[in-house]
Amino acid sequence: MHEAIPHGDIKQFTFTSSRIFPGTRRIVTVFIPAQYDGSRPACVYVRQDGFDAKEKLLLEQLIAAGDMPVTIGVFVSPGEVPAPMDGTLPRRNRCYEYDGLGDGYVRFILDEILPAVSREFALRLSDSGNDRCIAGCSSGGIAAFNAAWERPDAFTRVYANSGSFVAFRGGNLLPTLVRKYEPKPIRVFLTTGTDDMVNCAGDWYLLDQEMARSLSFAGYDYRFVTLDGPHGAGWHACFPDAMRFIWRGWPEPVRAGLGAPRVRDILMPDAGWELVLRGGPELRSPVANAAGEVYVIDGASIRRIRTDGRTEVFVAEHGGADGLAVGPRGEVYSVSASSGRIMRFDAAGRGEVRCTGISGSSIQAGPEGDLYVTGAEGAWLVRDGRATLVDTGLKCATGIAFRPDRWLLAVADGGSKWVYSYRIATDGRLVDKERYFWLHVDDGDDDAGPGSICYASEGQLFVATRMGVQVCADDGPTQVILPLPDRSRVLGVCLAGPDRNQLFALGGGALWRRNVKQHGVGSWSAWTKVERTPL
Repeated sequence: MHEAIPHGDIKQFTFTSSRIFPGTRRIVTVFIPAQYDGSRPACVYVRQDGFDAKEKLLLEQLIAAGDMPVTIGVFVSPGEVPAPMDGTLPRRNRCYEYDGLGDGYVRFILDEILPAVSREFALRLSDSGNDRCIAGCSSGGIAAFNAAWERPDAFTRVYANSGSFVAFRGGNLLPTLVRKYEPKPIRVFLTTGTDDMVNCAGDWYLLDQEMARSLSFAGYDYRFVTLDGPHGAGWHACFPDAMRFIWRGWPEPVRAGLGAPRVRDILMPDAGWELVLRGGPELRSPVANAAGEVYVIDGASIRRIRTDGRTEVFVAEHGGADGLAVGPRGEVYSVSASSGRIMRFDAAGRGEVRCTGISGSSIQAGPEGDLYVTGAEGAWLVRDGRATLVDTGLKCATGIAFRPDRWLLAVADGGSKWVYSYRIATDGRLVDKERYFWLHVDDGDDDAGPGSICYASEGQLFVATRMGVQVCADDGPTQVILPLPDRSRVLGVCLAGPDRNQLFALGGGALWRRNVKQHGVGSWSAWTKVERTPL
């Protein structure tokens, strides 16, 4: 029976030149199916934990039956840094490479391993995520899922057997992130054993079920199989069904689902990001006026983006501005950390100094003419041209925003995972301070890096962070995470546009926008009642 199936070739090499995991060495084994003729790029199957001879036969059978396309298999062993002497352990990189979140491992596969395979054996490998699947067992399973999660443009098809979605290196957070992120085009086949592993990191049987429930909650195309047996049970038995499922309908692309309920509360269907302005590293601090126009600092100038998309210079020389705000009558304020000046610009862009001596980075205008400013020293109230320090103690006070009912003020702490909430006393002082809004921190970062913030009239707080735009409920937790198309850190956010329902997000030297279901507010808008955010 097996003799009737075309058999492919196995080739192997040792990879020792990684820049992402320096000093490591590993074996890379490549399966080249008999049907591959090099006339077109082949699909790719990447498997963690090295070569499995039984898998070669399964791949040959599935390709011969037409259950999956002509696919080159790349079996990658985990790396080790060899010990310089005999009789002791190498530095074992498996947990480090496989169990951690972030994009390190998938960059290693994409930027180093797959190009090396192509060069070594003169192979044409597809660079489309729709033509690639990635698989693994245990820590290799979470590595496979996380690779697709980080780069769905590179891998859309995942087989994870007894995936280690546990607390080795933060993998237990993935089910939560699946519920909060904008949905990604990934198709997943998961398995777990009823007698799966239990140790200090968690209970695999329970946490794999949690991942499956999260995929269901967020509307993903997935299949979950529970098997009687121990850790890693059923890898070979489930392999054919897994490949048939994840390759179903190929070459039709895998589509993203609708997303979790709170994600659907934010996003307009089929409304993705659109590039508005490409600038540079000095592009910062987008803010909106009552007409839905956006002002943004661009180098030495302040630009205004009209609601029809036209961009014009509003102020040619702003004098070192770091943050902007729009006042109740449409006037634009700027604050400068270097000069310590607060400027006021009228509708024609003519400027005047309103206050000096404040080294600030962000500014917020109130409806009665008060200004709040944040900077390295803390937060100031500026009233009638005089500045009063009203809070200290934040690591790096950044974005600032009034809640729509204007009795609470939010201030982001740029060196933390927090946005603070304050009650505004009748004399303008900030009291009843709480670490209120809790932000997610990417595994590779030390803090969330919150930058500018803005409220929606519906009560949610939009926060610019390293992971994307994080949308917090009225009572504090992040419910939705919206990364930018280029996955860059978001530095600024505002809600603008003709109906004030366009989310503008600035990151990577570019300004993006997309339609959402929330609406912008500012010092120019009427007092707005805040309702409870659904859980």
